[in-house]
Formats: sequence, structure tokens, C-alpha cells
Amino acid sequence: MSANSENALINEVYVGRQPIFNRDLDVFGYELLFRSGHTAAANVIDGNQATSQVIINTFLEIGLEQIANHRHAFINLTRDFLLGSIPLPLNQEKVVLEVLEDVTVDDELVAAVANLKQQGFVIALDDFILDDANRALLPLANIVKVDLMALSQDELKDQVKQLQDHKLDLLAEKIETHDEFQLCKELGFKYFQGYYFCKPRVISGKQLPANRLALLEMISKLQNPDCDIKELESIISRDVAISYKLLRIINSSFYGLSKKVESIQKALVYIGMKALRNWATVIGLSQVDDKPPELINISLARAKMCELLASEVRCNKEAGFTVGLFSMLDVLMDRPLDELLEQLPLADEITDALLKNEGVLGNILDIVMSYERGNWNELDEDLDATLKLDPQTIRNHYIESLAWSDDITSSMQNSSDS
Repeated sequence: MSANSENALINEVYVGRQPIFNRDLDVFGYELLFRSGHTAAANVIDGNQATSQVIINTFLEIGLEQIANHRHAFINLTRDFLLGSIPLPLNQEKVVLEVLEDVTVDDELVAAVANLKQQGFVIALDDFILDDANRALLPLANIVKVDLMALSQDELKDQVKQLQDHKLDLLAEKIETHDEFQLCKELGFKYFQGYYFCKPRVISGKQLPANRLALLEMISKLQNPDCDIKELESIISRDVAISYKLLRIINSSFYGLSKKVESIQKALVYIGMKALRNWATVIGLSQVDDKPPELINISLARAKMCELLASEVRCNKEAGFTVGLFSMLDVLMDRPLDELLEQLPLADEITDALLKNEGVLGNILDIVMSYERGNWNELDEDLDATLKLDPQTIRNHYIESLAWSDDITSSMQNSSDS
């Protein structure tokens, strides 16, 4: 790999994160996702070296706390990086180093992993299936990640039985369904990761629960463009919890207002009708109490990133925010998205973006979700000449959106605790 090619790789840094939950569905940490570029198989060693440099530059430039929000950061490491002499610029107490499943296990690797553990790093074995070759890593592991898609149910139970003889925690990854989640809880898994937590569990033939039906009706009224100021104030004021949280956020350091806002009417004057409508919607969604709070965090991050990217391409940023926010509506309400949107008076461009991924807003949402999930190849396809968005801009807005959403969810949590 030439120097110019390696610099191109290093400059094109992508970073995403996927939440890892504990048994109470609180966020334990995030797996951080990186891009090493389009290296061919023949250049795998150079690719590993580039990946190492990308990781170091990313953490030095962005900062671990900003991307992981003071939670554990799970980082995938190749053999070349595990054996490397470059020190990790990371806080050992909050970093989990994942040994990839395709790493060759020999005496040299075992010694390197033992050294990292001695330095204070938490060690995880990724996509682990126990065999004679990797058994030597078990005494060094704190966490073993088990890929549900790689095992049958009987094989899964057998793996768990063997691993439970060791002093380590089990993490189930690639959970796709509610039944898989329940099974893993019953088998004793401590941590959980997968698209199930970001996908709806739709139960056909059942109506929305009364509290969610009321919430949907409130959101419908809030999003109605014909809703005037007095009606908006009345809708929000009827819900004490929403009113309280709304005023707490407006009076927080996030807005930095010089005068205290003591009523919804004054809030309308200070931040405007559109902003107040969005905040009331966000807070209302956060009150769905049988869902992980992280889902609201993801919704907010998507909303903010869609808004920022919409501004970059001179598209309606408020519409961008709404697209990002409602992209998780089916997850929170446990109903198909098309059924929910039928009940909301949204502009056609928003509905088309959410249901068909059409238009500029649909393209923006594709970019945001591809980035979030680490689907870098799909992201490249979306970065077309019409949007003129470069990877650096997208990455910067992603990091900004994460920080913003983390700050807002913390503010809402503090409101609940007060």
C-alpha cells in the first residue's frame, strides 16, 4: 500500500456505535464500529495496520468519553493490533478489547492478550465457539460474546453449559427476536446486543394499549400544521409530566436562557412553536415505559443527524428532524410504521422518506441508518453526486448528534429523578 493510499484510508474515518444492554435493558456499553477502507484480500496486513492507525487517530481526535458517553466501549482488534507495540490511548477501566473470531490463537497471541489484561483492559472474545484452539483464551476473558445466528438452539445451550464453568460473563449478540432474548435471559446471559432492540415486535390482531393510543393522538395533534399556539399550549399543559420535563429542559444549560421560563406560554415565546412541538413529542415518546431508554437516545441522535445533513444540502431541516425522530416510531409503539403514519398529518415528503426511502430526506435517512449500523458499503452507495456529502462531514455530524442526544436524554432523566 502506498503512502498516499494509506493517508486516504486514515482520512476516511467512519465510526458508529451499537448499544449493549444489561438484563434490565439499561445500556452497559457500546460496540464501536470502524472502517479500514476498501483493502483487497491481498493487502490484509496493510489493512490491519491502517485499521490500527484509524482507531488511534479516531480516539485522539474524537475522545472516548464523547463517543461512548462514559459507558464501556467495545473495540474489535485484529491479530496484528493485538500483537502490536503501539500503546492504546484509552482509559482501561472503560474499554473492552474484543479478540476477533478469526484471530489465530497461539502462544504469542495468548501472551499478548495476557499482557493487555494485566494493563487493566477488559477482554472479550467475539463470535466465540469453543474449540481446542481457542480454549487457552478462556482464563483471560472477562466476557464471551456468543453469536446466536451461528448456533442452533441445542448448540447454544451446549456452549452455555461449557462456558458457565468459567468465571466470565456471557453476552448474546445478533439477537433478532423477542423469543431469542427471553431464551438468552433464561440461559443466564448477562448482556445483550442485536437488531431486536431496534426493531418492532408487532403482534397482529391487537389494538394499541390505551396509553400509547392517547400518546399517538397527542402526537397527531402536535404535528398538525393547523394547530395554533393556544391549542398547542393547551395540549401540552394537559400533561403534567410533559410540561414539567419541557420546562426543565428549556431552563437547563442546554438553552442557557438569562431569564427563567415558568410557563408553556413563555416557552413558546422563547423557543418558538416548531421547537416546542418537537420537544413535547420527544418527551411524550420517552414515557413509553416498557422500552429501553436507549431507543429514545437513538431516535434523538437520528433526528439531529438528519436535521444537520438536511441543512448541508439546503433541505427543510425541521422535516429532517421529524424523519429521524419518527424512524423509530414503530419500535416504540409496537405497530407497523405505515399504520401509525396513516394517523399522523405529516407532509408527503416525510411519509415518503419514512416508508419508501424516497426523496432527499429518504436518502439522508439511509445515510444516517447505514452509518449508525456500520453498513459502510451501503453508505458509499448513498454518497452520490446529488447530495455532495463527504465522509468527514457525515462523521462530524454523527459525533455531534451523539453528544447532543446524550445531553438531552440526561436532562430528561434528571427531570424524572427530581
